[in-house]
Amino acid sequence: MLFRSIVDRGVGRRRQNALPADPRPRYPLSSLLQGYQCARHDEHISYGNLGDSVPPFGLAFSSAGNLQNVLAAANEEGIVRIYNTENRENPLLKEWLAHENAVFDIAWVPGEPQV
Repeated sequence: MLFRSIVDRGVGRRRQNALPADPRPRYPLSSLLQGYQCARHDEHISYGNLGDSVPPFGLAFSSAGNLQNVLAAANEEGIVRIYNTENRENPLLKEWLAHENAVFDIAWVPGEPQV
């Protein structure tokens, strides 16, 4: 969101003033990206039916009042898993085979505890 607003501000200024683009970036992308780092304990590996790691294709946090720490993850093999991200010892709440092939996206019913 910060990056998007910075880019939009710069594009809008160039349109209004009809000036050429500034060759020196005022906000280097590297400095913006340094704030986004994944801690090793937050890493998630998605496993398929045979125990092999498979890429997760869809991830969504619940927007329900007291369940905003609950994450739904769908993977390449059609498995959907619900995780409590605040429980490090036993985060898996539920899992099921939702489809016989890849599930590319997942969403919660807005404000409800339903996927």
